[in-house]
Amino acid sequence: MKKSLIFILTLIFSLPLWSSVNDVPTGHLKVVPGQIYGFKSHPTELANIKKSFAVIEAVINSEEFKAKVINYVGLDGKRAYSSNKGLTNEQIYSKLMEGNELLGGEQTLGEMNFDIERYNKWWSKVIGYTSPGVDNWIEVNGKFYANYQADSIAGNLTHEWIHLNGFYHDSARDHDSVPYAVGYIMENLATKFLKQGFLE
Repeated sequence: MKKSLIFILTLIFSLPLWSSVNDVPTGHLKVVPGQIYGFKSHPTELANIKKSFAVIEAVINSEEFKAKVINYVGLDGKRAYSSNKGLTNEQIYSKLMEGNELLGGEQTLGEMNFDIERYNKWWSKVIGYTSPGVDNWIEVNGKFYANYQADSIAGNLTHEWIHLNGFYHDSARDHDSVPYAVGYIMENLATKFLKQGFLE
């Protein structure tokens, strides 16, 4: 009897979570590479970036990605992102899946547009940066990209692309923010997909 009661209570408390995921339409985004500069002398990095594009598109359109983004629980135990612009997890997922970058996004809905330029600052701890609302370029530090595989690149590019969609973080320690948290989700799933033989 006790086990049955525990099972029923577990089922009841899990229903809102599952119904929340199922009630949100699954979006679809196409990864569209744009201009990619600075990698002429770094062919391995360029190859890993191209590989990351394929895995990003596979992951972001998966039901697993959708579930993880919607069900995200922060370090405070709440099912919410920090720096979330007042949006619920469901609304954040739907917003990201619009593919509406701050500049020109309304003309390219349903796309993740990537314009990437490599720079090199060996003394910097910054992996990459963007200028949301100014341009759509993602600037990436070769110091890190020289050692990154496709999964880490996928996580970083997704993080920066999310900035271009208008989501920010208070600091580099704001790991529950949308760019950081969803970037980690992307990287972890990209690692999983690649280990399972995706692209082979």
